[in-house]
Amino acid sequence: MIITIDGPAASGKSTVARSLAKKLNFYYLNTGLLYRAVAYLLINQCSYEQNALRNPDEADLNSLIDKTRLIYEYDQDKKEQVIFDGQDITSFLRTSFIDEAASIVSTNKIVRDLLLNVQRVAAQKFDLVVDGRDTGSVVFPEADIKIYLSASEKVRAERWREYQEKNGNIFSAEEARNIIDDRDKRDKEREVAPLVIPDDAIFVENSKLDIPETVEKVMEFMNKSRVI
Repeated sequence: MIITIDGPAASGKSTVARSLAKKLNFYYLNTGLLYRAVAYLLINQCSYEQNALRNPDEADLNSLIDKTRLIYEYDQDKKEQVIFDGQDITSFLRTSFIDEAASIVSTNKIVRDLLLNVQRVAAQKFDLVVDGRDTGSVVFPEADIKIYLSASEKVRAERWREYQEKNGNIFSAEEARNIIDDRDKRDKEREVAPLVIPDDAIFVENSKLDIPETVEKVMEFMNKSRVI
């Protein structure tokens, strides 16, 4: 079974997907972490400046996104991890700088095509909960359940600002709103796999819902649909 959760930045996709996977005992695939990993590796392994991330060299991408080098792992205790050349790089992927860099890298078609293969391999092995920007529309259009999760821009900006603050990155409310607005525009207007509400997706608006309430809402729909 495949459950996709798409939506804009700071809509709570990853936390909801992780919680849902644990509740169902499914494998959780965080596609955003893969894009973060590619951005991090281009910068730190290949010495890319941020403005060069839109059009990375194909040879660099083929070298980095190699199934023997770049490995995604998940279990409920360790959560999700990205391993590169045997080293766990997950802790380096949560900064606001890599957040922005990943958003830029994700607009590149070659990157998306290469990571598409990585994502689909996971679905051949596990029952899957996967979150991202195009998981129900492009990666797994045949998914059993498709969720589109969103909240108001104001709420999402505040969530993003609070998350960054917990990680030592301080932004004003206005700065957070501007960053979320830029991310939304980039995600929706990119030529390759733009953010859309997938066909047959259930729209969940969680501006006034916390994570447990959002997960419960998704579970209620799944129960009514008799898919679990």
